[in-house]
Amino acid sequence: MKLFINTALMILVFGSYSTLSAEDINSKIGNIPLGNVAGSTGNVFPKGKSRFIIKHMLLSKDGAYNGNDEVVDSKKRKMDLDVTHFLYRYGLGNGFDVRIASTYVQKKLNQTIPMGPMAGKNFNLKNSGMGDSRVIFRYELLNQKKGSPLFLALGAGVKLPTGSTNKSFSTPMGIKRANQTQTMQLGSGSFDYIAEIGATKLLPNSRIDAHMMYLFTTEGSNNYEFGDKFKWNIGYSYAINKYFDVQLELDGMHMAKDKSNGNSVDYSGGDFIYITPGIHIIPSKKYDISLGYSHMIHRDNNYDNSTNTAGLSEDHRLILRVGYNF
Repeated sequence: MKLFINTALMILVFGSYSTLSAEDINSKIGNIPLGNVAGSTGNVFPKGKSRFIIKHMLLSKDGAYNGNDEVVDSKKRKMDLDVTHFLYRYGLGNGFDVRIASTYVQKKLNQTIPMGPMAGKNFNLKNSGMGDSRVIFRYELLNQKKGSPLFLALGAGVKLPTGSTNKSFSTPMGIKRANQTQTMQLGSGSFDYIAEIGATKLLPNSRIDAHMMYLFTTEGSNNYEFGDKFKWNIGYSYAINKYFDVQLELDGMHMAKDKSNGNSVDYSGGDFIYITPGIHIIPSKKYDISLGYSHMIHRDNNYDNSTNTAGLSEDHRLILRVGYNF
């Protein structure tokens, strides 16, 4: 968090001393690269402009951790997660735009029975389908193309409980009902609220983007409440030419502990930071393809000392983004 704030302040200070006039933008800025593949930006779409994005993220949570220390997991849990985001963005005019996003989620949890007559027996839980959706409005505070030192925007929105939360699972120990397997459900069952702020600074053939988003959660299905989530990112992109960009970004995430029946789930949540190199390929002005590899460089998983239960987390994430401009 301190790293993000310090870097964001550097952007603001640097921006105030390197302002390009509105006339200079087109003549001196050169090729404008795409924004961060994992994070977000600080710009707002002008009236009538629209874009459709498909972003696919693949990760495997195959380690149990107490802080940054990997511990023995008696259940040998492994969670594979594929999430595909479908996002449509449209410029409403008067400094506003809107983003409407839905997700398709695929989850697979592999684990082993640690004790008893079936000790050592391995089994899987699987679930897939539509996840929760989001609607976010963004308002433009500053616009570099209109003479400001940078782009700056505020946003607010809501997460809608469109994902199912009632699936039961058959296991060797019998049926596991939805209230016993909330993390394997496709949605939260709750209406959650979103606040964001983003900044973008255009430089010759490059850009710096910084963004923060906070998700305020409420209790959802099965008497379960996922913890609040704070996400931030800051990144630099450089256009090698009009067809090819490279990028490097830092992405951070703080996840508060979940609650089940009003009680804290002490092994849930934590603090995580990733470094994400990536490439953007722009065959035409209509569409583009981006690839990113997020590698975890800081991990602080929460741990339940009373039950010796550790949270799961991954070492890396793979991201593919395809965009189409209307």
